[in-house]
Amino acid sequence: MPPALRPALMRPRPSPPFDWLQGEVLDLRERYEQAFRVEDPGLNAWMNLPADGRSLRLLRQQPARRRGADAALLYFHGGGWIVGSPSTHADISRRLCDRTGLDLISVDYRLAPEHQAPAPIEDGLAALIHLLSTGAGGLGRRSAILCGDSAGAAIALALERRLEEPMRRQVLGVGAFYGSYGLLEHLSSQPWGSRAEGLDQGSVARYWRLAHGPAEPSPYAIGALAAPSTVPAYLLAAARDPLLPDSLALAEAYRRCGRPFTLDLAEGVGHGFLHEANGSKPAAAALARVSAWIDGLIPSP
Repeated sequence: MPPALRPALMRPRPSPPFDWLQGEVLDLRERYEQAFRVEDPGLNAWMNLPADGRSLRLLRQQPARRRGADAALLYFHGGGWIVGSPSTHADISRRLCDRTGLDLISVDYRLAPEHQAPAPIEDGLAALIHLLSTGAGGLGRRSAILCGDSAGAAIALALERRLEEPMRRQVLGVGAFYGSYGLLEHLSSQPWGSRAEGLDQGSVARYWRLAHGPAEPSPYAIGALAAPSTVPAYLLAAARDPLLPDSLALAEAYRRCGRPFTLDLAEGVGHGFLHEANGSKPAAAALARVSAWIDGLIPSP
């Protein structure tokens, strides 16, 4: 049975609307943080991890009731690679933390356009090494599960591709929730999403361009992600998400290359729906399925 959840975490709504297509990035970032910052009453601690001469900020969330497992979650928030933080997505990460009974480390990775790919992947690697390290200051976990939503889903999957043995063997799985993997051409014909939501073709193309600059090929694209691996992936997609074709195409690419994966299509919901898990039955049910998948990855003590 999953651990009991804490009181509902409510994610505020923005007002006035954001101009995702033409707005200045630093202004969007500041307003997004103010509008969506979640106050988590749970057991939390910010950590500053030295990484290549700089400081990488991590948010450690501890569950209401810890299970007896030597594993932890490593989480990457969404926000189109240009906005967001562990605080704006603390509602999703908190629910995963409490439902699985596992410690969770949410990565405050460097944002674009100041820091383009592969900077977020490098930050994820530093955080994963910290999570697995038995040295001074490390968490000393035997294994990890990588998770992320939207842009964070692409970062989590790209990080797994970056790993070498034996560290890859310490990653039990990757949970990728309604990710963005570069299929921009289909967005103009999608019935879901709008410019006001930042999910129109122009806005998503802007995020992609700012996240990469001249970098080619993209580490977040399906061609880079779809390689054979023994690490299972969980692709959670939303039926009313304009980015749905990205998850479907990645699932098909995984099928062709023989990678173990689960494709979970949540009906009646759109992009970012996991933020609504306190008031939406489909979102709560999807979160329960993700947590059950994570539970099945962890070896018995």
